[in-house]
Amino acid sequence: MTFWDKILDKYPMKLQATKQETKTIPIVLPEWFIANNQEEQVCFTRLHNDCVWNVNPDKLWIYFQNNNIVEQETFFELVPYFHQVTNFDLYTGSAEYNNKKITWSPIHQWRYCNNMTVHFNKTLTKGTNSELSSDKSSSKSNPDKDTA
Repeated sequence: MTFWDKILDKYPMKLQATKQETKTIPIVLPEWFIANNQEEQVCFTRLHNDCVWNVNPDKLWIYFQNNNIVEQETFFELVPYFHQVTNFDLYTGSAEYNNKKITWSPIHQWRYCNNMTVHFNKTLTKGTNSELSSDKSSSKSNPDKDTA
């Protein structure tokens, strides 16, 4: 049983998140829940097999197991091709690649605004996916024509 599984068992009562609360959770953390802990609403989320928590969107994320602060770079390491994009927003997944707006999500990976797959020109960096999509129509597209 992973530490995340233990946390899920420890807090069986999950609270409904508000729209504002969902906007304060980094997009790279798709598994999360909100629970009451000692009279406070706490957001718990999975980071690999660990659990991190946060009580206030303005505060840092903390590892549950040892109370160490989660460095922001840790979140960026979860994003494929992070070093090849600019202006990445950790909460919306928006960024730019070759001066075109793109969006990342754990489900769809990198996409242009017209929903075509982004094909990066450079080699992969450590910890990235080897292939983002097998979408045949997007692999034939011209990246310069992918966005208006």
